[in-house]
Amino acid sequence: MIFQRAELHNHTTESDGSLSVKELMHLADEKGYGVLALTDHNTCSGHRLAEQVIKDDGLSTDLIRGVELTTFYGHVLALGMNDMISFSDLDPNAPEGFFKKLRANGARAIGFAHPFCLGRPVMAGCRFDMKIHDWNILDYIEVFNTSSGMDEHAEKIIGNENALRLWEDKVLAGFRLAAVTGKDIHKRPADIPCMITYAVLQDDESEKNRADAVIGAILRQRTLVTKGPLMWAGIRDGKLVLSIDNSSDYFGWNRKYTDVSPLLLIRDDRGHEMSHEIDISEKEIGLEIPDGADRFVLRLYDRDTAFRSLLCAGIYVERERSSEP
Repeated sequence: MIFQRAELHNHTTESDGSLSVKELMHLADEKGYGVLALTDHNTCSGHRLAEQVIKDDGLSTDLIRGVELTTFYGHVLALGMNDMISFSDLDPNAPEGFFKKLRANGARAIGFAHPFCLGRPVMAGCRFDMKIHDWNILDYIEVFNTSSGMDEHAEKIIGNENALRLWEDKVLAGFRLAAVTGKDIHKRPADIPCMITYAVLQDDESEKNRADAVIGAILRQRTLVTKGPLMWAGIRDGKLVLSIDNSSDYFGWNRKYTDVSPLLLIRDDRGHEMSHEIDISEKEIGLEIPDGADRFVLRLYDRDTAFRSLLCAGIYVERERSSEP
């Protein structure tokens, strides 16, 4: 199992960012993002420039071509897009036809950004106001947007807690949606700990193009959002089995938990919640799960279940199609 970091929401001077394409790609390489999606607002003009920078400067970052379609009814992220299309025919009360149009024009993974961001009249278009009738038309939700930081004031503007809860509710209802984060880079981001995205890949996927592998992981719901812990889960012999990788030293998180047991919260499709203190140093942990529940979402907290204490989330397990760790 391989945990591949990816940054999936970023901008340059090709739209409203302050970093040039070259500066953004070098930032990604410097910070070890591994995979970066270029999602400028309503344009794909930076894609070839980014690929040329990677080639000419010998960067180790892989590029996902993408775009952020900035509408009055919400911001749609389309990964895999090569060319921008018109959205003048978008009907916010029935947007499924427009999403199909995106897919027909090359979009491999479609999601929406910061769905509970402060909206009209202060930030028109930032809140997701489309009426989705078929959630299967989407592939992912940006459950954490960290462009405004991670403090309580920023949370009131961005609404990440509501976005994470929306994702959990939808996947527990049976919809195939991945959870991701977005730095939403417009300028060089502050060097502070925040939620980041990892794609969970099989060992044989390491030989593939990393950008393709990340999109594939999104489509299979094999992503997690984390402040450091790398964790995955599956069901084996009737137990929920956690697989933990302590190789990531993101802001020294793993050195902080040698004497403290983080709290794992499990929520199932019957509306029940279970909590367990776990030893983060263990590579594998088996936990009993109740009969009658088929779908589970996991959150890992630092000591208590306040949202500010969240360490890791976005992990989904289904009994019928268990993705074993």
